[in-house]
Amino acid sequence: MISIHKKLGLLFATAFCVVLVAGCNETLRQFIVPVPRPTGDPSALAHAVVLSTNGLTNDGSTMHIDVSGDTIAGVVETGPNPVFLGKDGSRAYVINSDDTVTSYFALLPTTPPINTVTLPSSGTNAALTPVAGATTSSGNIFLANSGSDNVSVISGTVLAQTNTIALPATSHKPVAIAGSPISSKMYIVNNLSNDVTVVSTTDNSIVKTIPVGSHPIWGVMANNGVQVFIVNQGDGTAANPGSVSVIDTNLDIVIPCTPGPACSTAGAISVGTTAATSAPTFAFYDAKLQRLYVTNTGESTLTAIKADGIDLGVTPQVLPGLLANIKLSAAPTSVVALSDGSKAYAALGGCPAGTNHITLPSNLGSCNGSLVSVIDAIGLQEVKTIPVGAGAVSIDAASDASRVYVVSAHASNVSIIRTSTDSVNTTFTTPQQVSSCTSSCPVQTPLMVRVFP
Repeated sequence: MISIHKKLGLLFATAFCVVLVAGCNETLRQFIVPVPRPTGDPSALAHAVVLSTNGLTNDGSTMHIDVSGDTIAGVVETGPNPVFLGKDGSRAYVINSDDTVTSYFALLPTTPPINTVTLPSSGTNAALTPVAGATTSSGNIFLANSGSDNVSVISGTVLAQTNTIALPATSHKPVAIAGSPISSKMYIVNNLSNDVTVVSTTDNSIVKTIPVGSHPIWGVMANNGVQVFIVNQGDGTAANPGSVSVIDTNLDIVIPCTPGPACSTAGAISVGTTAATSAPTFAFYDAKLQRLYVTNTGESTLTAIKADGIDLGVTPQVLPGLLANIKLSAAPTSVVALSDGSKAYAALGGCPAGTNHITLPSNLGSCNGSLVSVIDAIGLQEVKTIPVGAGAVSIDAASDASRVYVVSAHASNVSIIRTSTDSVNTTFTTPQQVSSCTSSCPVQTPLMVRVFP
């Protein structure tokens, strides 16, 4: 029998041998543990793009901020006095005041080509004045020409205008377009005729005209393409108050709203605490909560509209309706919701009542607000305000809900807010002048921000 001391000695010797030579009679084997290395520049995955204007005759620009790295990724020169920045899949397009459209790959701002599409400006297309646009799944861009009562169609394949759609009557003044990559129709918002023109994207034919509220100014489609929300600015009277009309895209009718004080006989949902003077001008659809947030520039409120579970085929019907009019610290100009549905952020630009995307360029000098409101999506209340630069007129959020970007027109900068702390993490000054401009050119003014993709 082996003594306990001999057993311990044998075990110790064995362990010592294994450690030193991995088996005593075998050659020591070296193991290589791979060290993970970066697979690429994460900043190329998403950009916040800031649009700046530069007077009536001078070119403007877009400045790109990479979302992951919080650094400047490039600057692109656009046409004169740009008024609108749109998303066309992987491309950015900028509508300029000289009836041209600048288009390029949004995540490659320093890589050519940068295309310029010139819209025909003679005959029935004189004074087009495009002010907004939307894109189809094929990449075609539809432009609302407020000066000529028609819609221009730019082919996403050849990057040239291929069609002009005349609206059925004069004095429509199209000001916005709502579309979706999964929808085969575009919804043209007509400010003067108080209606929406439905256009088929398959053959560019007019499908229907739908009456909505007073002076519609903006439209946004639900991510599933089933509803379109039309923001009716109203005219400042009790007879024609600010409201939202909800259109069913299968039936192309205005969906009735949940009966109550905020629901009109025409189905429009009144917004704001005093609907006659609320002057709503912009809205953002929260895809997570299936909810619409509406900015009321005539008062310091943000309206939340319930849009989840809408179903006209059950009894009782599930209808859209007013959730709350949320009191804010100042009048909002723009709003965005985080992709996780937890919070919404409103840029409190302090612009004159009724300032919309068309009048914003001329009203920038009067937009003095310098706060961002943080709204709790569960409690439906403002929980904090964040100081930013003067003239906070546009806001958007990263798709991962990590950051919010705020454009301040007077301060000529963009603030990056970290949503984890709801504080400003970084501020970038926007380009003072485009590269082709001489020292005599006016200083650029930022007016819009959008995050790609």
